[in-house]
Amino acid sequence: MSQNNDPLTYRQEREIGFIEINRPEKKNALNYECWQLFDKYCDQLIDDHQIRALVITGRPDDVFSAGVDVTPTDKFIADMFQALQNKDRAKLTEGFAYIQGVLSKLAHLSFPTVAAINGLCYSGAVELAAACDIRVIKKGAVICLQETRLGLIPDLGGTVRLAKLIGPARAKELILTARQILPDEAQMLGLVSHIFPVEDFKSHVNEYVKRITANGPKALEVVKEICDSTLTMPEDEALEFERKRAPENILSGQCIEGISAFLEKRAPKWTS
Repeated sequence: MSQNNDPLTYRQEREIGFIEINRPEKKNALNYECWQLFDKYCDQLIDDHQIRALVITGRPDDVFSAGVDVTPTDKFIADMFQALQNKDRAKLTEGFAYIQGVLSKLAHLSFPTVAAINGLCYSGAVELAAACDIRVIKKGAVICLQETRLGLIPDLGGTVRLAKLIGPARAKELILTARQILPDEAQMLGLVSHIFPVEDFKSHVNEYVKRITANGPKALEVVKEICDSTLTMPEDEALEFERKRAPENILSGQCIEGISAFLEKRAPKWTS
C-alpha cells in the first residue's frame, strides 16, 4: 500500500486496482518519481493474480495530468538537458527507452486497464492513457497533445499508439496542430469509449469497470492478448493465433462455471 503523500498512490478494492496520480500542486505533472512508481506497481501487478482490472486516474477531481513535468531539476529533464548539451544521442535514447518501457509494461499487463480521464489531460498524460486498453472521460475534460508547440514530439510511444488507436491521418492532425479536443470529438475519433457526467464520475467509472470484471478472468486475458498480438498480422496468421490461444481459455475450466451460472440464472463465481 502506498502513502497518501506519494506522487502516485495505489489501492485495491476487491478485484480492481486503482492508481491515482497525486501531485495537485503541479497539476499532476509526471516527474521521474512518478515513472519509477508506475514501474514498481506494474511489476507488482504482474504477479498479483487477484487483480482483474486496473484503473488509472487523477487524485484532484478536475485534473488527470498536465503531462511530463518539465521542471529543469527533475532527473528526467535534467538528464535530457545534459545529453542535449553533450550531443549525447545514446543518453537521450536511454531516457526515452526507460519511460517507453514503463508504458509498454503497463500495456502488456494481462488484465484490462482503464484510463479514467477526470479532467485536464495533456501530452505525456495522453500517451499514458493511450497505453491503457480503454479510455473513458469526464464531460468537460480537455485532451491536448501540445508537444510540437514546444518543439518536441510525443516520444514516449504516443506517435505509435495514437496512430494505431485512431489511424495515422487523425493522429498526425492532432499532433501537428497541437489543438485541444473535448470529449465529444475524442469519442468520435475513437480515442475514448465513453463520456461520463461530472457528477459521480468515479461511481460511473467503478460501475463500468465492474461490468468488465464480472466476466471470465481467463477470457478477458486471452481476448486482450489476441487483440494486441494480431493487430498487424495477415488475417490467416491472425486466425491461426486465435485458434492456438482459444483452447487455453477453454482448458482453464472457467467456461464451465460461466455456462452453469447462465443456465441457473445466477452470477458466476470465478476462480483464478
